[in-house]
Amino acid sequence: MNFTRENTGDLTATIRMEISAQDYEGSVNKTLKDYQHKANLPGFRPGKVPVGLIRKMYGKAVMAEEINKIMGESITKYLKDENLEILGNPLPNREKNSDINFDLQQTFEFYFDLGLAPKVDLTLSDAMKAERYTIKVDDEMLNRYLEETTRRNGISIHPDISSEEDMITGELVEIDQSEQPVENGIKKDTFLTLNQISLEDSRKQLTGLIKEDKIRIDTTTFFANNDEVIKILGLPKEKTREEGQLFDFIVSDIHRIEAAPLDKVLFDKVFPGKNIETEEQFKEEIRINIGKNLEGETDKLFFNQVTLMLVKEANLRLPDDFLVRWLLENRKEKITPADILNEYASFANSTRWQLIENKILSDNQVKVSEDDVKAYIKSYFSHQLYMGQDNPEMEEKFESLTDAVMKDEKQVDKIYEELYHLRLMELFRNNLNVTTTEVSYEEFIKLASANHPHEHEHEHEHEDEHEQEHKHEHEDENS
Repeated sequence: MNFTRENTGDLTATIRMEISAQDYEGSVNKTLKDYQHKANLPGFRPGKVPVGLIRKMYGKAVMAEEINKIMGESITKYLKDENLEILGNPLPNREKNSDINFDLQQTFEFYFDLGLAPKVDLTLSDAMKAERYTIKVDDEMLNRYLEETTRRNGISIHPDISSEEDMITGELVEIDQSEQPVENGIKKDTFLTLNQISLEDSRKQLTGLIKEDKIRIDTTTFFANNDEVIKILGLPKEKTREEGQLFDFIVSDIHRIEAAPLDKVLFDKVFPGKNIETEEQFKEEIRINIGKNLEGETDKLFFNQVTLMLVKEANLRLPDDFLVRWLLENRKEKITPADILNEYASFANSTRWQLIENKILSDNQVKVSEDDVKAYIKSYFSHQLYMGQDNPEMEEKFESLTDAVMKDEKQVDKIYEELYHLRLMELFRNNLNVTTTEVSYEEFIKLASANHPHEHEHEHEHEDEHEQEHKHEHEDENS
């Protein structure tokens, strides 16, 4: 087995692989011997078919299969031995590769083009400035959450007269233009939630109703669009608002959620163990929780801004022509060169970030072990299902749930990804020059929209086996 490499550009190369008879003959002969022992052909006793006949029948196919196997294994080993970090997969060089003749050839030459990963020369430091936003929880936001909390923990009552905050249950009957029930038409019990109806005039028709009242619903005028007709009335999707249907709706009951009073019962229910005594303390706890809930959004923007900054700072060149070709040849669905070029900028930045991310994780010796993943899963269940004292039975339950999740490869991959993300966030906070600015929620939405956040994923849709292997190199060290 011989390899030679020719650099064809700053970030491209072509490798020549030579496979000689001594590389494959032993395996081919062994496979043909196995075929001979298992062969059962007319005129020959089982296992006694001449090896020459077996070679004539299967020799080319076995040789081709073995050479392909050797080729794949040898390329992988060569890249590892030469410490070559590549992007995409090796691509056959169509100009240099010639047709193969298994009858005449014993030595075979194969040429492959490589796209080489650029060297990442970047280190996190406090010379790099980053801005992190926090969202101010103003009184308007607090009152909105407070109203939602009291309603969510309220009680259901049945008022005599409907209002715009109610849900009305009743019978829906399809009628024709003469106001008679349609034979085999729609007739069913349903409910109408008033705040889900877009048109104000329609909502007004449903207010002030009492039991046994009847209203007429014309789908062409009562609802704003088809989706609303389908969602609220539960009609088949093939029905359209434009076609129009008439219904009588007969009220059977009115349902209303009466907000829970701001008292000790509510305080203990929403925040068990906090021992909240006053309305002011309750509001402050809600304010704190809103801030914590919003951290996910602010962290996401911070992470996106930092990754974009680092991509710009690193200024990595890529073997663009090679990658465009690789994308075109490796997409399963039909796609044109124009389609590839339209999405290439996003793909290239995602690739640059993957290289930078791997460098940061390697430089800082960041690792996520299987025990880390198990601890994360167990902590999740503990927080979601049990907030009380230590309990051996619950601990055993959490262990069982954790073991079940660990068998789900996709879930485990997501958790690895999340833990690496959290460790990267910690590195950013600790190593960059981070300033914090408080903004209103409306200002934050504008900032996030203007930023055009790019979702950098560890596993993007173009990833191949080599990239997967590179991506999980940190996990492999811990396995």
